Amino acid sequence: MPARPETDTTPPSWGESLPRLAVKLIVLIAIVILSHYAIDFALSWAESLPAHSEARAERLILLAIFVAYALLIALPFVPGIEIAIALLVLRGPEFALPIYLATLGGLSLAFLAGRLVPIRSLKRFFLDLHLVKAAALVDRLGPMGPAQRVRELQRSLPRKHARIALRYRYVGLALLINMPGSGLIGGGGGICLMAGMSGVFSPRATFPTLALAVMPFPVLMWVAGTNGLMPWLPA
Repeated sequence: MPARPETDTTPPSWGESLPRLAVKLIVLIAIVILSHYAIDFALSWAESLPAHSEARAERLILLAIFVAYALLIALPFVPGIEIAIALLVLRGPEFALPIYLATLGGLSLAFLAGRLVPIRSLKRFFLDLHLVKAAALVDRLGPMGPAQRVRELQRSLPRKHARIALRYRYVGLALLINMPGSGLIGGGGGICLMAGMSGVFSPRATFPTLALAVMPFPVLMWVAGTNGLMPWLPA
């Protein structure tokens, strides 16, 4: 079969696209299932650690748990926040800063991974779903820089929504990450991955946005723990 031209936006037949979509879905489900097993393992690992231990081996175990947490939270549809809550319950405010840094690192990793995804793969995905207009839009956005993409999206999206959504896109990114039920739309990792793929978020502004967006939860837990507002959280 001859190669499809890069500018071709003709969708393939469902007989061609459905197997590819099925493979993508199976891979995603497998990642989510495996990550849940990893979360359970990390939680049981954390629960076995005695409080306030200074043993080198246990510090290395804690470091491994934080690294695993950062990697897990970078994955779409993975509730890595469970590990953060368990660690805060076990150790209290002393873990607020490491959890904050691990969360920031994981979401930043997801954003950077999204920037490495070729935009052609997003176009192929839309074509497999027979979303021709979305594929054509991706085709136009491909060779553009971030500022040009924003202007093109402003022309393509409904006017009353485009200015708000694009002008305040960094505020929207922070709100989506902290929104209850965000796991249904990919979780923090999935949201940051798509933000990176979109090409309209610059690293210079995204990293400070993420730093502020993930701050409320660990700060709240730290303040609550140190002030004795939550008796189940050791001070």
